[in-house]
Amino acid sequence: MSRVVRIVSLATCLGVISVACGGGDGKVTSAPTVTSDGSAVVPPPLDTTPATQTRSAARWETVVTLSGTGAQVTAPFEILSGAIQWRTRYKCTTGSLKVDTDPAPRRPGSMVDTPCPKEGEGFSIVTGTVKLNVAATGPWDLVVDQQVDIPLNEPPTAAMASGRVLGEGDFYNVEKNGRGTARLYQLSDGKRALRFENLATNENTDLFVWLSSAASPQTSKDAVSSEYWVLGNLKSTVGSQNYEIPANIPIDSVRSIVIWCQPVAIAYTAASLGR
Repeated sequence: MSRVVRIVSLATCLGVISVACGGGDGKVTSAPTVTSDGSAVVPPPLDTTPATQTRSAARWETVVTLSGTGAQVTAPFEILSGAIQWRTRYKCTTGSLKVDTDPAPRRPGSMVDTPCPKEGEGFSIVTGTVKLNVAATGPWDLVVDQQVDIPLNEPPTAAMASGRVLGEGDFYNVEKNGRGTARLYQLSDGKRALRFENLATNENTDLFVWLSSAASPQTSKDAVSSEYWVLGNLKSTVGSQNYEIPANIPIDSVRSIVIWCQPVAIAYTAASLGR
């Protein structure tokens, strides 16, 4: 039986609705449609041509974290013009909490208006420079997140420039599309890191990064039957991104990277590190 060390990444997206990833047994298919009489209509296989999308699966990115007691007008923050929407996740313990946006939304009403104690979230589509007008009678905490579907473009860290490359390889199709490069680093301070450059795979929100002992997994069965370590959620389905590898993962045993879809247990794409 495979030994699995589950490491939860700080990059885990918060509050994203799970979506089935489709496929299985080496066939790439979309989910069946269930009709009113209970029968299922199975659609044809999905297109497996190389991924070329310029948009990623929608993800939440934290813009600013705020806290205070009583009334306050927050410092301005910026919501990207291309953001799908944004939200304020709130927590208050006593009294009441009301949060309005400046500029005001096109539809009247407060973003948050609640008695406390309470935890919840309010949503808006106002973009650009925004301030929050907070009216409260007790302490409160706010986290502002924006939902975007643009490729992630994290530059290499400064430590990677002087780090030693332990292995690298290009992503290839397993049960879904995949392209881009994976590179494993040993940094000068003793830490290890993983970088994806120009990654592109099929859109979904429930994808995870596995460090696998398999040299070159070609199927989902290959991936799951080998020893692996779960690094955390994939930050973005398109773009360049960095990951820190925890010290308790035996890096000498890592031979490939697998992008895994958890709900239906299939490997989307993989990269052999050529070690």
